[in-house]
Amino acid sequence: MSDYAGSVRRREDPRLITGRGEFVDDLRIPGVVHAAFVRSPHAHARIRSIDVAAALKLPGVLGAFTAADLGAQNAPLPVYAPHPALPVPCRLRPLAPDIVRFVGEPVAAVIADDPYRAQDALDRIAVEYEPLTALVDVEAALAPGAPVLHAEIGSNVPAEWRQRVGDVERAFQEAGVVVRTRIRLSRGTAHPLEPRTLVARWDGEDLTVWGAIQLVHRHRGVLAGALGVPEARIRVIAPPDVGGGFGTKAMYYPEYVVVAALARRLGRPVKWVETRREHTLVACVEREQIHDVEIAATRDGRLLAVRDDFLHDMGAYTISGLNLLQNAMIHTVGPYVIPSLDLRFRGVLTNTTPVGAYRGAGRPYGTAVIERAMDALAAALTMDPIELRRRNLIPPGSYPYVTGLTTAGRGPVDYDSGDFPRCLALALEALDLPAARAAQARLRAQGRYLGIGLVNYVEATATSPNESAIVRVAPDAGVIVITGAAPQGQGHVTMFSRLVGGILGVDPDAIDVRTGDTALVAQGGGTYGSRTAAIGGSAALLGAREVRDKAVRIAARLLEASAADVVCEGGAFFVRGLPSRTVRWTDVARAAHAGAVPGEGRGLESEQLFAVSQSSYANGTHAVVLEVDPETGKVDILRWIVAHDCGHVLEPGIVDGQIHGGVVQGIPDALNEQLAYDETGQRLTATLMDYALATAADAPRSFELRHLESPTPLNPLGAKGAGEGGIMPVHPLIAQAIEDALSPFGARVERVPVTRAEIAAMARR
Repeated sequence: MSDYAGSVRRREDPRLITGRGEFVDDLRIPGVVHAAFVRSPHAHARIRSIDVAAALKLPGVLGAFTAADLGAQNAPLPVYAPHPALPVPCRLRPLAPDIVRFVGEPVAAVIADDPYRAQDALDRIAVEYEPLTALVDVEAALAPGAPVLHAEIGSNVPAEWRQRVGDVERAFQEAGVVVRTRIRLSRGTAHPLEPRTLVARWDGEDLTVWGAIQLVHRHRGVLAGALGVPEARIRVIAPPDVGGGFGTKAMYYPEYVVVAALARRLGRPVKWVETRREHTLVACVEREQIHDVEIAATRDGRLLAVRDDFLHDMGAYTISGLNLLQNAMIHTVGPYVIPSLDLRFRGVLTNTTPVGAYRGAGRPYGTAVIERAMDALAAALTMDPIELRRRNLIPPGSYPYVTGLTTAGRGPVDYDSGDFPRCLALALEALDLPAARAAQARLRAQGRYLGIGLVNYVEATATSPNESAIVRVAPDAGVIVITGAAPQGQGHVTMFSRLVGGILGVDPDAIDVRTGDTALVAQGGGTYGSRTAAIGGSAALLGAREVRDKAVRIAARLLEASAADVVCEGGAFFVRGLPSRTVRWTDVARAAHAGAVPGEGRGLESEQLFAVSQSSYANGTHAVVLEVDPETGKVDILRWIVAHDCGHVLEPGIVDGQIHGGVVQGIPDALNEQLAYDETGQRLTATLMDYALATAADAPRSFELRHLESPTPLNPLGAKGAGEGGIMPVHPLIAQAIEDALSPFGARVERVPVTRAEIAAMARR
């Protein structure tokens, strides 16, 4: 375990805190015009006609466009994460040509010289719809006679996948106890401070796009395919600042293609800034799943097998592919020894917003499944749930631990390192369970209901395949680091500059870090899946080492010494033991760029692409102490304890911030009403008055974090990801603690989120 006394101040923060950040909407592009979109008011309907004539008569309107106007550029968008179990994806088009399948699906676009005029023109476009039956529930979508939403696949189940490990049938036959439970998980979504925003400009044959997006290189490829333009003619830039992403800004959206296509057609830069209402209706959502779980064990609590058969609501189109379902499946194992597994998912189409990544991207729900199943097993065995977990943890020294599961495109689910029992012990040590139980008993005697919970998780991080970095020393010795990963607040500039500065022996604050621009680096993965530090950082590490080694060789020539004897330290090079005779970085850089050293090529630069064949697996144990008011259902979170292992911790302050943010983001997911629909597919929680986001009032009164370091062998930094560990166990932990608080009432949480009304009802049973 590492003890961190302090942390570096993030370089990004002063600019952002003082309002000097630069976001897409801050860009001033000469001649820019503005886009707005006509969106379907129906969840399912046939488009009979679209009349744009009245809109075209309004002052300032440059054009109004339908699917027919886009022609070949209205081709279906690619799937974010293809999977062999999704042979015929149901793909979304930039503008709906004939049928709309969710409320908010775009059917037409308006371009005007002013954003308000563009919005006004939307009301002048007449669309005639023929309403069709809407499906808003996954079980209803599977019912006999349910309307088929996409005729090309012939059913509402475009994807099904099953993985089996061991001898499941025998395990259940020989089990001393079998517990069956149903776990329902409701959809939620991210609300970044900056909504989705895009500006596209055509210059002759070249397209430049500025976007609030997470994956600049992958979006370049999508736009190239949609527009029929070579990737070399397209530049995609995520501006210096992107106001939050959380997976929402990783997906491919129809508006992006429309904006780029119309910028080309009109010969004018086109800007689109999503409204908060639009974001609530149409930005991707996640997490509607129904799991039917069976867990088999011995009478003394040893796990033998788990079956999980689950339905996943994909929304109206399969925009994300199967990454969310796959993640939920593989995280069902958790940190436990489970000899036999039988896991199946079915992706189901409904007339709701298409489903895509939201912080954790399916991982938190796999965690919820195994942890809630463990709670049900503990109850059936009348066993302490913590002891049940402890005796089933994968023991130290078992790594790599082969679960027997695999993934499409991300390699086997083999845990690379860890110490799960130690992590659990650290959390218990911080919790002081005997004292917490004593306080619970004392308060219960006063009519107050304290709940205590503890759960574990494993998190697939450092998602494959690769990330790139360039480390360059200019002739004046200025250091530049370029990465394909575009930040949305994670602290990339701080992390990369400190990492490279430490290797080169230069001041990190003097290093220029450039991110998210396809013109600066040829290829890159992007920022998602808790991967930038581990994979992007490893690319930067290798690049910095190569630059340093070349610089040392050049300095050795200048010092007339052996390179093995030269030290690079404090911005200078000197012979070990003779620090009085030095050469500076400026001397070395000048010599390198002049080609003055025989045998060394000109320049001082290294470009690295670091690739991995599988994910690395972080883990943690979270504990909570909360108080429940049985009359009102209010939950007050008193303490939140985290023992966390993300391998080598590069920047403790950044890691702690990610954990804090993930926990607080997950709390309203677990306690507030989520994205609900009525029977016609209309969103009932369509504004921020109805869909409650996290506020400071939701945060735990105290956070206690402890770090355990089990470095991964999968990258030279030994680092794993930390961006999603905070949210991973929130749902099952809160459910468990609420049940514990209301145990005198026999409470059982069957769905997450669990609302105040549901909590109060449990206390009245």
